[in-house]
Amino acid sequence: MPYLHQFDYIFALGLIFAFLDAWNIGANDVANSFATSVSSRSLTMKQAMIIASFCEFGGAVLVGARVADTIRSKIIAVDRFRDQPEVLMLGMLCALVGSSTYLTIATRLGLPVSTTHCIVGGVIGVGIATLGADGVNWGWKGVSQIFAAWAIAPGVAGALAAILFLITKYGVMKRANSLRNGLVAIPFYFALTSGILTMMIVWKG
Repeated sequence: MPYLHQFDYIFALGLIFAFLDAWNIGANDVANSFATSVSSRSLTMKQAMIIASFCEFGGAVLVGARVADTIRSKIIAVDRFRDQPEVLMLGMLCALVGSSTYLTIATRLGLPVSTTHCIVGGVIGVGIATLGADGVNWGWKGVSQIFAAWAIAPGVAGALAAILFLITKYGVMKRANSLRNGLVAIPFYFALTSGILTMMIVWKG
């Protein structure tokens, strides 16, 4: 593939707005994840920021490849830009600008929005603007799977949270020696979390 140095400015602008998007991940997605821990005073704000920095970096490096590939190539028909790669470059820049701008506004207003929702919407908008509605992969291997995951995830997360809460409530807090039971339960919870993360790294890494 030839290098298009005349469009280096698009790459430079894309980096700037990608960093803005990443900043908004910290302001929204990470804030959503750590809000309960900080509000319950289990962690201080400084501790949450340090942990989040390592976790965000580790997650992006270890399990971010598939998500990046989905955003890059499975939402719109990128092969149709083979003769006009500069149009695809500009389109992805516009998706980043739209996503990061909205996220910045939402952050200022205190709205708990998702970076993923915004960038997916931006890429879909680019696909429709450049190729028409048929340029978007609406099938199960494209946008439909993403939409289904958004609908399924809250229900699954809610069910798992309820199960863990009830186990902790009646297996630890309601027992006579709750401190001892809590110390016994911690390794099991840690093993569960570590096992899920290991499976994610092996499966998606």
